[in-house]
Amino acid sequence: MSEWKLRKDGQVDLSAVTGHKVIKIHGASDVVLIVHAASAPEHLPEGDRQEQFSLSPQAAIALGEDLIKTAKSALEDRPSGPLQ
Repeated sequence: MSEWKLRKDGQVDLSAVTGHKVIKIHGASDVVLIVHAASAPEHLPEGDRQEQFSLSPQAAIALGEDLIKTAKSALEDRPSGPLQ
């Protein structure tokens, strides 16, 4: 699945993540990821959406590694001087 989800106006449909929680349910081997998000600026800072995902431990590790790698790259791309 590589296609972007689009809004009716053709723009990419992105929500700002406002929080998350990662838990392991006792007796289960999967990891649960709960993501809170704001679908529009007026829903900041708390958010108006919640999604819940079940991941295998391997998938959780892969997701975490991908997030760290991409976040580090994004930080490296930031301008270092004062904003003009």
